Amino acid sequence: MAPSKIRRALGHVKDQTSISLAKVGGSTSLSDLDVAIVKATRHEEYPAEERHIREILTLTSYSRAYVSACVNTLSRRLNKTKNWTVALKTLILIHRLLTEGDPTYEQEIFFSTRRGTRILNMSDFRDTSRSNSWDFSAFVRTFALYIDESLEFRMQGKNTKRNVYKCEEDFGEDYNNSLVAVKPTPVNEMKTEQLFQRMQQLQQLLERFLACRPT
Repeated sequence: MAPSKIRRALGHVKDQTSISLAKVGGSTSLSDLDVAIVKATRHEEYPAEERHIREILTLTSYSRAYVSACVNTLSRRLNKTKNWTVALKTLILIHRLLTEGDPTYEQEIFFSTRRGTRILNMSDFRDTSRSNSWDFSAFVRTFALYIDESLEFRMQGKNTKRNVYKCEEDFGEDYNNSLVAVKPTPVNEMKTEQLFQRMQQLQQLLERFLACRPT
């Protein structure tokens, strides 16, 4: 059997194993969520089916606990995989959740750093399964960095006062009721120093975005 077919077969087995484990663990809804995540990020080198992404968005639309569970599952998926396809699909899913999902996704992913899990830190990601995987690995690292810095920029825009956002360990049981968003300062009210700082941040973010262009 050709090496490429062996890799595809192994990837399929891994996906099926993950789906089987998800089905037997936790509540029905959480199992459905885990299964949908695996199906949306499986090893096949094809785009994820939209129905799986929509299912994840639906399951996490009304519960912060489900958002947290989703982020934890995505974090484990990224930390464990050495396959560029799985990593890229997971990052694309995270990007979709940040743009279309519940607003608490921003807080959960951003504050994962405070809980010791930097979900978007892919600086050491390497797929060594084949020769052309290095290029794909580089794209995964670049795309992850763009998402990370884009999220940080958005959160800084909301966090105009020190300690406006606090993490779970700061509030304990009152965490869900203690996050207060402060309206960002309008551009026409910013001081010169603030304007230059914002311009530098936007320029860097633009450079990160342009670096994601496939070569």
